[in-house]
Amino acid sequence: GSVMDGFCDSAGRFAFDSVGMGLYVVESRDREIRAVTQRLAVDKPKGSFTLPTVKVGPVGTLSGRVRFGDGLGGRVLVRIFGLERATTTDVSGAYFFGNVPGGDYTLHFSGLDPFILTGDKTQIRVIAGAVTNAGEFVLEHGSKQAFHVDGGRFRIDGVDSTNPIVIENGAFRTPVDGAYLWAKASVGHADLRGTIASFAKDTGETAVRANVANCAHWLALARSSGMRNLPDPVAGARRKLVRSPGGGLETIKPDSSDGALLLVREARKASSSKPLLFITGANLTTAAQAMLLAPDIADRMVVLGANNDNYNNDDSLAGEVVSRKGRFVAWTRDHVWSIQGVDWKNPEAFPANPLGDALRNQYGHDTINVLRAFGFYGDWGAAAWLYRPTVWAEARKLDYSGPALKGAASTRAAFDFIDIPASGVDWHGLNEEFFAGIKDAGAYHPWPLPGSLEAEAYRLTSNVAPDTNTDEKSDIVVFKGTGSWSEYSVELKSAATLILDFRYLAAGQAGLKITDDISGAIALVDMPGLSAWGNATAELRLDAGVHTLRFESVQGTLQLNRVTAAAK
Repeated sequence: GSVMDGFCDSAGRFAFDSVGMGLYVVESRDREIRAVTQRLAVDKPKGSFTLPTVKVGPVGTLSGRVRFGDGLGGRVLVRIFGLERATTTDVSGAYFFGNVPGGDYTLHFSGLDPFILTGDKTQIRVIAGAVTNAGEFVLEHGSKQAFHVDGGRFRIDGVDSTNPIVIENGAFRTPVDGAYLWAKASVGHADLRGTIASFAKDTGETAVRANVANCAHWLALARSSGMRNLPDPVAGARRKLVRSPGGGLETIKPDSSDGALLLVREARKASSSKPLLFITGANLTTAAQAMLLAPDIADRMVVLGANNDNYNNDDSLAGEVVSRKGRFVAWTRDHVWSIQGVDWKNPEAFPANPLGDALRNQYGHDTINVLRAFGFYGDWGAAAWLYRPTVWAEARKLDYSGPALKGAASTRAAFDFIDIPASGVDWHGLNEEFFAGIKDAGAYHPWPLPGSLEAEAYRLTSNVAPDTNTDEKSDIVVFKGTGSWSEYSVELKSAATLILDFRYLAAGQAGLKITDDISGAIALVDMPGLSAWGNATAELRLDAGVHTLRFESVQGTLQLNRVTAAAK
């Protein structure tokens, strides 16, 4: 464990002071041409030791090769015990040492990538002035993660709802692609570090940019509904991996992406005992990019992937990288997504806000159950397991056996990935957990006033709906005549008289009545007909606290964009 260096005098003498007890190898060298070693055991706390005179001789070379028992490559550090020598293997597993003094040595092999076991090869004799080949040494991969099924609950050591989380989907065309976890993050029950949109069946920069825009649209609905703590989406992988000709996984030159770099940053903040959870409803390319760009994160991240042997199977090479090099849990791998469950057309199944209305509208028109199966069961059911462990009641060890994730039951301790079979999934439990999450009132926070209130941030409406036919459709609602209304949840830190400024458009005379649910205070807003967007104002006194404000049309039809509330 200690190293001491010095020089010989002109007569070849040297001396070291304060040498601690232990076993030592003394190496004497002459201009990297000749060398000799001596072994010394210091077994007394005091005294002096004199080594016999020795003569340096020609140096030799030492080489060999390391391979892995499962055929999977990896970088290996090779050290010569007793000499201050270390090198790493190349992509073929070969290593080489030059200028090695003659003698008997032990080689120590340790993996530079996670999950690789160590090993020693003893009694390697290097002949002075000769070439020595140590032959082949076989290293094995160790177990990547421990899991248990206790009482119908699937568990992974160090993994629960308190781990940091990044989520990913491909196209983000359905609103449930994230809604459940966004709700958990908004309540404060999920440590959500990022949202990634990557390629699906579509590939390339333009397609992924469109997928990010899809995600941003649903995020805007979630935020306007009062959700907080939602990170903006970033772009993940744009296309599948390409294997180098004749090369193994270590020779792949992956593209980079903002999503992969996000995973690297967040995984390096995590640890092997409390890893980052990457929940992906897409191909495994973004995860594979991250592992290839930064192999050290493989034990700091657990990938929970959905349907990567059925729908998300465009990148079989990424599936091999993630399942063999990383900590991967596959569910819905060998079966199509279930369409069992509740009646999604039940209006009470969704919250009354922009996000809930989008869910209700999209799934109310889903006559063949495809959207609800793809959008919820396939992509985000993995997240429900964190909060209701009984939805996954079975698990098995599988080894990777070919595209995409065709797995075979593992008989090895170092299995490739965990598989959740169809028989181990509680579909009705997933439904219950999903709706419990998105209907949690704590996920939808009141809008702070003074400040700006978006018109589509309603909690309840009657004969009021978002306008999908205008340039500003993201935050415009239409009051469709006298008596139509919408309600908004707002919060004031202290009592104030507010100047309410309404940005509106009305073809004819219109007006709104604003009513506070607590005090009963009323403000009337006169809105003359306009040919372009204009403004109207009113005053309203509110006490500190959370209020529900009802905006009710008292005359005409109008479009409302936003309301800006300033303290008087």
